[in-house]
Amino acid sequence: MNRHRKGIKKDLVLFTLTCIACIVFLLSVSSIYLIYDTAHRSLAKSLKETSQLVSEKITQQLKEYSVIAESIGLYEKGNRERGGNIGIFLTISSSQYGLNKIDIISADGTSMVSGKSYKDNVAYEKAKGGVPFLSDPIVGSDSASFQYAYPFGDLVIMLDIPYSVLEAIITEARLGETGSTYILDSNGTKVAADDISLVLERQNSIEDGKKNSSKKSEIVSLETDMIGGGSGFRFYEEGGVHKIGSYSSIKDTNGWSVNVTALQSEFMSGIRTSVIMAGILGILSLMVSVYAVLKITNRITKPIEAVVDSLGRFSEGDLNMELPILRDDEVGSISRKINEMAAKYKEIIQDISVYLHEISLGNLAVQSSCDYPGEFRDIRLSMESISMALSGTLRKIQISAHGVNNGAGQVSDASQGLASGSQEQAAAVEELNASIEAVCQQAEKNVEYVRKASAYASQSGQNVDLGNRYMESLKEAIEDISLSSGKISNITKIIEDIAFQTNILALNAAVEAARAGSVGSGFAVVAGEVRNLAVKSAEAAKQTSELIEHSVKAVLEGKRLTEETGKVLEEIAGQASQVEESMREVEASSMEQVQAIEQINDGLSQVSAVIQANASTAEQSSAAGEELESQARMLYGEVDRFRLWEEVISQEQSVEACIS
Repeated sequence: MNRHRKGIKKDLVLFTLTCIACIVFLLSVSSIYLIYDTAHRSLAKSLKETSQLVSEKITQQLKEYSVIAESIGLYEKGNRERGGNIGIFLTISSSQYGLNKIDIISADGTSMVSGKSYKDNVAYEKAKGGVPFLSDPIVGSDSASFQYAYPFGDLVIMLDIPYSVLEAIITEARLGETGSTYILDSNGTKVAADDISLVLERQNSIEDGKKNSSKKSEIVSLETDMIGGGSGFRFYEEGGVHKIGSYSSIKDTNGWSVNVTALQSEFMSGIRTSVIMAGILGILSLMVSVYAVLKITNRITKPIEAVVDSLGRFSEGDLNMELPILRDDEVGSISRKINEMAAKYKEIIQDISVYLHEISLGNLAVQSSCDYPGEFRDIRLSMESISMALSGTLRKIQISAHGVNNGAGQVSDASQGLASGSQEQAAAVEELNASIEAVCQQAEKNVEYVRKASAYASQSGQNVDLGNRYMESLKEAIEDISLSSGKISNITKIIEDIAFQTNILALNAAVEAARAGSVGSGFAVVAGEVRNLAVKSAEAAKQTSELIEHSVKAVLEGKRLTEETGKVLEEIAGQASQVEESMREVEASSMEQVQAIEQINDGLSQVSAVIQANASTAEQSSAAGEELESQARMLYGEVDRFRLWEEVISQEQSVEACIS
């Protein structure tokens, strides 16, 4: 993006023109202000003098009328003593002094000439108080007049003044072609004006302004100040016309005031012309100043622009330039220094170019042949440091390339050995993997056998439990037999006791039969049979007792054997449960062995894959080693073409040794 260049010429022109413009502006404004102020003061002074002149003329005219009134009064007193006709004198005097009428009013308010009553006359009433009074205009159909009542003793001299007297005074006070003068009474009503119709109509701008507040605001303010007894000078607008006016009060009147006016265009046109001329002169002065400033700044800035253009070319890298020395001032010195700087920079750049070209050709022992002034010495030191650092680096690369070359051969040989060993390991792992798979299959069969044995042991345990329950039942039955045998033994004892008792009874019967003799021979036979039966019963009971004892012994032996058999069966049941638990543990252990064998198999598969990958990597490493060896030989050849600082130093040391 191009940016607008702000030059010293622009700044110089702007600064100078600004100063000149400010001076011209101040001078023009001062001239205009002085012209305006002088004209304003002169016009104000003229108008004030004119308004005061009108006021003084009216006051002077009233004083003259006062003298006339006194002379009339004196004449009337003398005439009364003589008894003359005062009417003729008053008529002659009126004509002589330009008055409409002169009348003498007696103390009773009647005219001494015509007998007319003045009791309701305002002027007469004011004059009776001992002060002369000029009345407001007495307006007729087409004319107007004034009454001036002058007290003289107990008389009042009444002068009827025609309107033409005041009209002549205000006409003489007109300024210029457009000037005018008018007189207001204490209420703001026009009592005298250039246009008598305003007097006849009793025109009052203040009252008109009250009726329509949007109009005549400036004239209302001015005339309000007039009837308030003020005096001054103003610019104002009346009926869309711009005017100037100077007003002042009139002494010895009933609050009258006079305003002398004129159009602003008539008196301010000269001021405007002067202002315009002052502005034109200011503009012409500014234009001449601009032309002079441009000529001077061009003479100053053109050599500077040439220097700036040269510096621009210099900043773009163009050093093939030589500025002409046209001046002996500071600009000429700058041009001379730029030429010297360009020549020196060109020499330094050529030296840097040669230096870098030698480095590009592999000569790292190149040396600079130019003097680098000032901060440029750092560039030379940096270039020499770069060449020395590159030389050291390349020397290390050369040594490293030789070491890499040797190491690459060793890596290649080791990689080949590793590849062959990896292949053998892969074959061994494959055989081991096959063996592990066979073991895994056998372990799976063992697990199946253990599951069947566990099922058989579980079934045997269940049968042992069933036999144990049967033995318990048998034991209970034998115990019942033992109890029954005991009971039978008791019965046998009872039978033996019965047989013994029967035998005793038979003996007793035999004894009794013997005592009875023949009578008892039958009873003796029965007793003998009973005794035989008792003997047989005793023998049978004895045999039965022996059999029962033998049965009891056999039952006790069976009970003992049953208890021992129950204990054995319980032990067998416990051992069977232990065998079943052991078979379950063996089954779980076999399952774990199968899982472990599967994991071993998976691990061997991974090991086999890794060994195969190692074998492939070893082959790739062998190939990379051979390639690295080839690249190392190439690198060594590339580095060997550089001329290093160490070689230069060793050559210099050899030369010095030869010289010494």
